[in-house]
Amino acid sequence: MKSFSTYLLSGAAIISAVLALTAPQIVEKRAPVDGLPSGGVISNGVAFGFLPSDGYKVSSPAYTMAQINSKLGAKASTYGWYAQITSSTFSGSQLLQRLDDVVASGAVFQPAVMPSIPFSQVTSSVAAQVASVLEQFTSKNVEVWLRFGHEMNYYVTDGTYHGTASEFITAWKNIHAAVANNPKIKMWWSPNVDTPSAPVAPYWPGPEYVDIVGIDCYPKSLSDSSFESCYGSFYQTYSAAHNLPFAIGETGYGTSSQNAAWGQPRHVQIPNYIAASWFEYNKEENFLIIEGSSSILSQTQDLLLHNSKSGCGSGNSSGTGPTTSATSTGSTPTTLSTKTSTSAKATSTCTWGCEGWDCSASVPCHSGLTCQSGYCH
Repeated sequence: MKSFSTYLLSGAAIISAVLALTAPQIVEKRAPVDGLPSGGVISNGVAFGFLPSDGYKVSSPAYTMAQINSKLGAKASTYGWYAQITSSTFSGSQLLQRLDDVVASGAVFQPAVMPSIPFSQVTSSVAAQVASVLEQFTSKNVEVWLRFGHEMNYYVTDGTYHGTASEFITAWKNIHAAVANNPKIKMWWSPNVDTPSAPVAPYWPGPEYVDIVGIDCYPKSLSDSSFESCYGSFYQTYSAAHNLPFAIGETGYGTSSQNAAWGQPRHVQIPNYIAASWFEYNKEENFLIIEGSSSILSQTQDLLLHNSKSGCGSGNSSGTGPTTSATSTGSTPTTLSTKTSTSAKATSTCTWGCEGWDCSASVPCHSGLTCQSGYCH
């Protein structure tokens, strides 16, 4: 997480930010990545999960996902956690201490493995040790999305990481090679926001070495352009251009603004968007939406658990979401797809289960349509 200056965090603003992350899609929606759990939270077509506080040098105590799921009343789809490579020996103890909780959660595990050693020292041997640790998760049927060296463009500027962009790419390729034979591990490239002092492009390893792309962004306002400013250009350059799944590895919101424009669905024109993970910490700001106040928890439950599992169709020109509530949990397709579904054709008489929309046993199609291979036809 890139540090930033302090802002007042309001409950309304937090909820607007959550709404933005799961706003109904108004363009055609790609099929989900395999490994997302059946029964996990899927809000308006976006799988939703958390990075539970680890309790280290922060105001929030350590939380398990079991605690978070119990309070939420549903299963998080994703589970983020942090670990550091501090020497030529990687035991993975920071990750393995969470093994039982990860397995029990059923969520996709999203370890952010951070090289404290120079990039040039992330050798094939170190990479093999990382792969071995992750195999202890995948052997228990856990899907892993590995955020190796996340926010690399920023962390080299503040001394957290050490090395050049070229050395990072070599380290990335070493990790990629080490996990290549494990089909349950996806390589997730996740820089910080692109700035002149911390450019993203030099750290791009190439689409053949990446399974998922995303960017970490903690917006400081809820202006009409906030979502686009955070994700738009990155999405077009690295997700749309290469037809790669887009997932938000971590985010949170801190500001005094209560502008709900951030949550308007017209800002979510990203069909490859599959998942988002909330930074469930009280760190610099109180980002807690589950373990915080009861009022914010209640609003979060309303947003995440009482909306359509599927996104809106491209024909919904009003920019509003489906008006019929549906459960936000249910089974998802189990194959990695690089194809988009047929364009949904929402009309004034079709606000749910329309042609081309995602469907399942728990999310049926509109009258006259049938659910075929996960889509309404």
